[in-house]
Amino acid sequence: MTAKMESRSRGDIGERLIIARKKRGLSQDALARLLTPPVSQGAIAHIESGRIESSRHLVWIAAALKIRAEWLVTGEGDMFESPWPWPETPQYVVEQLPAPVLEDIGDYIKMKISQQARHNKDQT
Repeated sequence: MTAKMESRSRGDIGERLIIARKKRGLSQDALARLLTPPVSQGAIAHIESGRIESSRHLVWIAAALKIRAEWLVTGEGDMFESPWPWPETPQYVVEQLPAPVLEDIGDYIKMKISQQARHNKDQT
């Protein structure tokens, strides 16, 4: 079952939190201790049970679980962020590049995609 399908079958924040926490193999206590500042296991339990649906901790929880906060809160979109495709190059370094350099990188990527599409077409 995909994250999108799960979010449709699970209607509230608490249910989505349970899904995400279990996918990461974490107990409520372990998740609570991952947060900075840490929260209590009871706070996680309250969110999961639906007793608390608006919590300032939701964004921190999403970050700790490496899921999209939008999915956790609304159930919309994919559960997980797309992984950064170049692990040897930190994303923050690329984000700091000047706009002309980013445009050049974008043009290069478009060119490579076009070349790959032509190659795939030639193979068929």
